[in-house]
Amino acid sequence: MPNAHFSTGKKIAFTAVMFLYINLVLTIFWILKPLKKSLFIGQYDGDSTFKLGSWEMLGSGAELLAKGMNLIIAFLIVLFLTLVTRLAKRQVLTYTCMGLVIGMTFFFSLQINQPTEMTVWLFYWFGDLYISLMLAAFFSFLHDTVDLKNAKRLYGFIVLGAVSGGAIGSTYFRGWIEEMTNQQWLHVIIGIGIVICILAAFAGWMAKTIPHNEPDPAPDEVPKKKFNAAIEGMSLVFKSRYLIAIAGIVGFYEITSEVLDFQFTAMSERFVDKDDLGSHFGTVYAIGNIAALVIQLGFSIFAAKFPNYRIHWILLALPLSIVLSSLFFILAPILIAGSLLKISDSTFAYSVNQTGRETLYNPLSRQEKYVARAFVEVFVQRTGKVAALLIASLVPIFLSTRNETGQLETSLIGLQLLGGFTCIIIALWFYCVKIVGRKFEALEKEHKPTENQAPDQAQSANNSA
Repeated sequence: MPNAHFSTGKKIAFTAVMFLYINLVLTIFWILKPLKKSLFIGQYDGDSTFKLGSWEMLGSGAELLAKGMNLIIAFLIVLFLTLVTRLAKRQVLTYTCMGLVIGMTFFFSLQINQPTEMTVWLFYWFGDLYISLMLAAFFSFLHDTVDLKNAKRLYGFIVLGAVSGGAIGSTYFRGWIEEMTNQQWLHVIIGIGIVICILAAFAGWMAKTIPHNEPDPAPDEVPKKKFNAAIEGMSLVFKSRYLIAIAGIVGFYEITSEVLDFQFTAMSERFVDKDDLGSHFGTVYAIGNIAALVIQLGFSIFAAKFPNYRIHWILLALPLSIVLSSLFFILAPILIAGSLLKISDSTFAYSVNQTGRETLYNPLSRQEKYVARAFVEVFVQRTGKVAALLIASLVPIFLSTRNETGQLETSLIGLQLLGGFTCIIIALWFYCVKIVGRKFEALEKEHKPTENQAPDQAQSANNSA
């Protein structure tokens, strides 16, 4: 059945439901993020440090180790998603992932008001696991439902839901951080999670009435049954230069993002009082998310009117902003510059860059959308994080100093050197954008004849009848 039957009414209804769905997913994330980060960094201040053998670290250094463990978590997530997506698609995948999240949230709510050191570490990992699972469930659902013809028009508004969710979550947390206990925050998350499942049910019901022309599998694509779940996604990615370039964009972004986050955390740790960390993190996140909301709103309106925009231009916005903020930090390593690193990342990463990156998957086959995307967006993403952590860890290990009171401090010179490293990585990022931009335009041209034939096929069927 042709996609010409994806009427305006269906587009509006489906877009509205998916907008709310991703809005609430990101609302939860931006409640979890400052909560888990302030708990973790507050666990290890200048007087109480994390010790591993002869190493002594502040919270920013210990956080690098916590993120390093994410590679193991990422492998388990990819394995889980690869197996579960063979049985669960669309809303059922959401139920599975959110059910797991709600169960874990309830577990943490029993002990989060007075957490032990182990609870703080586990809760930190839970925050990363949550966003990986829920974004994979959401975007697999979206790519499986919307075709390329409608993707460039609708994705901007749908991702606007993610950006507005970030603005709502971070602003809400910033405003109520002093009024609510940690346990109450987790109870809010459980309630939102139930609403997400209800929205997924509505979206799944509407998806049944939205025809979708699935691209034919590539001739050399091996049947799923011949794959081991742990390597299936990797096999698909390494057979495609296009997917390799997407993996490069994801990996290089994660490297730069983690370096920026470490610089931001170290500067906050150095210049902000322990009791004010939650408020400071919430403020910076709120500024970044509100700016992202403004950017994404403008882009969504533009994309709806001019859907033939060249995708590589929006994919370049984020690396350009990171380069500029990094150069400013190198010249002036102060708290404002350190905060600007995080703001420049949040402003574009969760708005136009997310839209562009997700649109790249749309013309691919179902197996590539579910399995290859899971490998890239989870395993490659976490691998990029670990690579960044190994580089960033050189600063607290070899360049940290002690102040006049004997407290451990992160070296400002080391943080500036990381800014130079970021600029080098972005040069490689630019090259990957160039590759995917050309290939995506070629895929668009291949899909246009099929889309043009759909109304003709529908008309022929009516005439025959």
